[in-house]
This record gives sequence, C-alpha cells and structure tokens, in this order.
Amino acid sequence: AWTSINLDISQSVSIHQTAVWWLDTDRKSYGFLGTTVCNFAGPRCCRVVCAPGSELYRGGKDAQKGRWPWIVYLLITDNTGSFSCGGSLLTEEWVLTAAHCVDPNDNPIPDRSSIRLGTHSLNEPSVFYRSISRIVSHPQYQKQHLALLHDIALVKMSKKVSFSSLVKPMYLPKPSDAFGPRSKCFIAGWGDVGNNVKLSGNRTLQELKLPIVKRSTCKKKFPDLTDNMLCAGSIKGKDSCLGDSGGPLVCPSSGVLVQVGIVSFGDINGCALKGFPGVYTRVKRYMDFISETITSDRQASAEA
Repeated sequence: AWTSINLDISQSVSIHQTAVWWLDTDRKSYGFLGTTVCNFAGPRCCRVVCAPGSELYRGGKDAQKGRWPWIVYLLITDNTGSFSCGGSLLTEEWVLTAAHCVDPNDNPIPDRSSIRLGTHSLNEPSVFYRSISRIVSHPQYQKQHLALLHDIALVKMSKKVSFSSLVKPMYLPKPSDAFGPRSKCFIAGWGDVGNNVKLSGNRTLQELKLPIVKRSTCKKKFPDLTDNMLCAGSIKGKDSCLGDSGGPLVCPSSGVLVQVGIVSFGDINGCALKGFPGVYTRVKRYMDFISETITSDRQASAEA
C-alpha cells in the first residue's frame, strides 16, 4: 500500500474519505482506492474513478424486475483497465452511453468488453450477452478539467437482440418535451450503495428518484455548464456516481418514460455531496447525432 504521493502542479488532487485520486495530463500517474491501484487519465475521475463499480448514494431501492427493460450493463476494458458503466438500448443493435465510458483516447478493446441486457440482478443470468463491434463517440467529445463536453456515444453490438418484456428499446424525447424541477425523474444502476459499500446479495438493480435542478442553480455550482448539459439530484445528497456513468436519466412524458439525460460527471470532491447535483448530457440536444449515426450504419450495411 502507498502511504504518500508526490504531485506536481500539472495535477489536481481530491481526497474523499479513504480514496485518493488525481488527474495527470501526461497520463503517467496512478490512483488508488484503498489498496486497489490502477492507471487512469482524464476527468473519468470526476465520476468514474478507476476502480470498477458505481455508487448510487442514499435512498436507492431494489427496482422491480422488468421496470427498466432498456437499461444495459457495460463492462469495458481499455488501456486503463476494466470498469463498469451503464447504458440504454435504442434499437436491436445500438446502445446509448457516455463517451467517457468508451473514450477513444484510452483505446477501448471491443473483444474484451461486454454488454448485458435484460439484467435484474448481476448474480443471476441476463437475457442477452453481447460483445461490441463498433463505437461511435461524438466528434466533439472533449475532456476538460472540471467538465466533459459532448459526453455521448453509441455502441453497436456484435449481434442483434430481440425485444421482450425484459428487453425493450428506450423512448427518446420529442422536440416539444420539456422537463423541470416538477418532473418525476429516475436513475438506476448496479453500484455501491455508499462510500466503499458494495451492493450485496444478488446485486439487484437499484433505482433512485431524482429532481431536475434549475439551470440557474446548477450554473452556480458548475460554471462550465453548457446548454448541452442538465443537472439532477437532491440537496440532501442523492446522486449517481462512478460506474453509473452512461446510464439513463428518465422522466415521464405522454404516459411513458423517456431518456432525458446520460450520467456524465459531478463535483470533483465526490458524489452525493449536499447541495451539489450530478451533471447529465442533455439527450434532446443530440437527436441528430443519434439518428445520423444509426441511419448511416444501416445504409453502409445495406450497400455491403
């Protein structure tokens, strides 16, 4: 175990209970969480610290089986190691997630990564298991010190899946849809239920109700917030975190749940901090990217 770390001015440091993590722009630093040591780079550490897993803080409960038929579990392997992320099923072969989960700069390895669909408890079999055949990150995706710009990606599965009561595509927002603090929104994930407290038992999918936070309020907490982002969370400390990245923030519209956001990043000092919501990629701003990516792939496949 390490007892000290030498840092220079190119690095930013955050202490969060027993976890120490930092960012080195030349990608040569190491981070540790307890006795776990791993190599990483970039603002993944804002929300996806290099240790695998995720944290759905305070207030989460077991989701009813079949309530989240569109949610997927991604286990990604790249140059930094292996870690989990969330995602949502859009079609029989495409999954929506966060770009930082499949960061091209970290060289994700498709044949060593996997996707589970129709999953309720991680200790029980899923309906489908798939490898990855293609990753399309937004062309303007960029890591910044305290933010992730255009944090959205599409992942194509190696083989199509069929829909059922446990595996269904996610609805996306319509141009006329509007969501605010009165919207009853939810997130879900399979992560830790507290600081370094693993989800136990069958590791059943956890869900959490979250309010959308007013843009003016969020801007005060995150000055780098753009129109392509939105905030959700509770001033009492309810939040998504770490490997829950890429998962869907869903809100009701016209009688169905639609994906409003993608879990992206949060305060550098930790997750579920009172007064600090989480930041989500605003899906509505990327409908053209989603449509064009899937359509162009279908056209290319038809011509092949």
